[in-house]
Amino acid sequence: MAPGPYDRPPSDWPGQETDGLVELTPDIYFGWTDEPNPLFWHRCAALADVPEERTVHGPWVAAGTGAHTLVSRDPLHLEPSLLWRCCDLHGFVRNGVWIPA
Repeated sequence: MAPGPYDRPPSDWPGQETDGLVELTPDIYFGWTDEPNPLFWHRCAALADVPEERTVHGPWVAAGTGAHTLVSRDPLHLEPSLLWRCCDLHGFVRNGVWIPA
């Protein structure tokens, strides 16, 4: 079976509507929509073995950050930390860098 679009990071997907996605790590990206805070995508370890056709975006999960404080847009700084309970990925974005917690 040929790889699907979600084998690649969200910045490479056809029709991606979030312009200017930024790679924090190979598994974490963010971009700006019409919301004041960024939208994040992470490659969820909990979905690693789930067939793409049984997911929405393969192993990639989107999350808004509306409950976070945008300290700085450039370089990006959000408070408090980001935690994805699906796979326990946890860390801070400060000075435009992902810092694992």
